[in-house]
Amino acid sequence: MAVQKKISRRAFFAITLLPALSEAKPLIDFGQGLGLFSNQENPISRNNFNGLALHNDPEPELDNFNQLKSNDFSRIVIEKKFNLKLINANTKDAVTFQFGKNHRLRSQEISKLNHFLKDWRTNEIKKFDTMVLNDFLKICSLCSGRGDAVKVSVHSGFRSKETNEYLRRKSHKVARNSMHILGKAIDFSIPGMSVQHLTKIVKANTKGGVGSYPTFVHLDSGPQRSWS
Repeated sequence: MAVQKKISRRAFFAITLLPALSEAKPLIDFGQGLGLFSNQENPISRNNFNGLALHNDPEPELDNFNQLKSNDFSRIVIEKKFNLKLINANTKDAVTFQFGKNHRLRSQEISKLNHFLKDWRTNEIKKFDTMVLNDFLKICSLCSGRGDAVKVSVHSGFRSKETNEYLRRKSHKVARNSMHILGKAIDFSIPGMSVQHLTKIVKANTKGGVGSYPTFVHLDSGPQRSWS
């Protein structure tokens, strides 16, 4: 009888708690990447930020960051014929390009790249530095084979100051003066190619910064330097 009473009491308390538990907020919202103590009023965290895929890019801070100017090539020429498919690693949006030999990049294609490399959290579009675009496309062409388009996963392009500060609040590893804010940096990877191998190709084909991370490579058009 004592055992039956004990079980009955446990069942009673479990039943009375069910309504409260059903209305309680989960500790982690896996759909939005939000936790119980998240700031629900932050428009970035509520609508666009995936907290489970936090982008940590501890690039070195530059003392002359505010003096950096964008390069403006009169033209960007693709020397090798190849097809390119860019995939946003966060949103899975994709764009494709077909380049012929010695193809001069048209203004429409540059606009298409700028739109694809936008801050996907705020939808802000930045005119990208043409030097980083030139180096990026050259590297993509070198990684392409014959036949099918080379697939390139872009982890981060332009990053607004609002987004950058939000990420800094989430992780101390994000640079305050990130080259992404200026539209001078692209983080990317190529499925099926090791980061180590991709890093070697990037270093050999840019005069800017190169950062090597576990899952992607950072390329920028700042001073020549490298880190990992």
